[in-house]
Amino acid sequence: MNTDSRTLNSIRNIGAGFVGQLLQAIVGFISRTVFIKYLAVEYLGVNGLFSSILSILSLTELGVGVAFIYSLYKPLAEKDEKTLATIMRLYRKVYITIGIAVFIIGLCVIPFLNQIIEEKPVSIVEDISFLYLFFLFNTASTYFFTYKTALLNADQRNYITTLNYAVFYILQNVAQIIILIVTQNFVYYLAAQLIFQFLGNVTISYIVDRTYPFLKKYKKEKIDKVIKSKIISNAKATFLIRIGGVMVNNTDNIIINYFSGLALLGYLTNYTMLIGILTTFIAQIFTNISASIAQVNAIESQEKQYEIFSMVNLANFWIYGFCGICIIILMNDFITLWVGENFTLPLSISVMLAINFFMVGMQNAIWTFKTTYGYFNEGKYLVMLTAVLNLVFSFALGHWLGLFGILMATALSRLVSNFWYDPYIVFKLGLKIPPIVYLKKFLIYLIVICVAGLITYYLAQLCDFSTIINIMIKAVLCLIIPNTLIVLFYRKTPEFEKVVQTYKASYHSILGKIKKG
Repeated sequence: MNTDSRTLNSIRNIGAGFVGQLLQAIVGFISRTVFIKYLAVEYLGVNGLFSSILSILSLTELGVGVAFIYSLYKPLAEKDEKTLATIMRLYRKVYITIGIAVFIIGLCVIPFLNQIIEEKPVSIVEDISFLYLFFLFNTASTYFFTYKTALLNADQRNYITTLNYAVFYILQNVAQIIILIVTQNFVYYLAAQLIFQFLGNVTISYIVDRTYPFLKKYKKEKIDKVIKSKIISNAKATFLIRIGGVMVNNTDNIIINYFSGLALLGYLTNYTMLIGILTTFIAQIFTNISASIAQVNAIESQEKQYEIFSMVNLANFWIYGFCGICIIILMNDFITLWVGENFTLPLSISVMLAINFFMVGMQNAIWTFKTTYGYFNEGKYLVMLTAVLNLVFSFALGHWLGLFGILMATALSRLVSNFWYDPYIVFKLGLKIPPIVYLKKFLIYLIVICVAGLITYYLAQLCDFSTIINIMIKAVLCLIIPNTLIVLFYRKTPEFEKVVQTYKASYHSILGKIKKG
């Protein structure tokens, strides 16, 4: 098991995450460019639509993944091999059952595909049901292998799963690029994805078996009843949270297809793909420090916990605020340069995408602390309210305002529900600090980023050159103005000083490791 320090583990995981995501982003971007060149835009819509449908089917997972990962923290810290082996054996049984259930339920969706896509575009020559089966196989098969990544992640070895996924993702995309150029065949394209995803899953399964040989040692021991009961209790809570999250995040594509069709959905997926790449990059930081935060919350004082939270929350705001401004200022110019002005959407769409991006991002610190505290039951019903409100608002605003209204509905449903309640829980129960402290800080964050965004937008509007020159100038404005304002405003705060200290310590730690190596 992992015996390295929290700082070293976090640095290694974040570093591997950034390298892996950079390589994946480059290859994925090239692959999407080739996709757009050789296949009709409606195929992008099919990709987005089927991905959303199968994300909803993943509700079958019941949220047990989060509950199981949480149950692994304590035995890992205590190096309790027996308990780890019994938990993982139960995890395996549950996930194999889930994989089978996802596949069976997915098959039941096939008769309704003609209602979901009422008129198949003439540009799509393949049978819709046949294409859907590839997506279904891809989704269901992951449950038979990837449950093992939970142990690596809980043991602060995310870098192993990150690099494994990156290697097979790159191989997959290279194969898909060649297939598109040579055959222009969407079926072969999907087959390549199926094959390389399967190979990646088998590889990570093998790595886990080699890294933790004791998993096969305790085959007859039964899991402790108290631990099993706790897992079940947490899984029930996370099931409701997962339903709400999926209904909020994955129904938009289905509603957009209903109101506007596959073509507009295809245009939107270019925007969401770029934002998805950005989100995945940023997530490397927060995903890879969650296990370290779990240790802080388990053994450190509440003062230390709040110090860490304040530091993470400031970093959270800084990163997502800066990137949100970049989305508004640069997105349409980048789409124009990349695939042409015909693929652009109104600026208001970029604004709403940036707002949703910022709102979700600002929850990162809160969610990380909430899950590592083990507060799964708190707020579980409120997430369902978020889902219901999102559906109601999406149909109402989608009818009146189209795509802009559907995206606005997502932001509104979050704002009136878990966006305020989750911070309340973390501060009230976990940090034991009045929640008004968080609210005041958030409002100041909001004012700072709005001022920075307005100044940047106003100056960017003065750019009237070629597209590539505009992007270069606007990128410099985005880099200088928001970051300068944030540094000037927060440079004397304790959390800012802590961020700087942590950065310096990480830098020297890396140099030390390089010199020793």
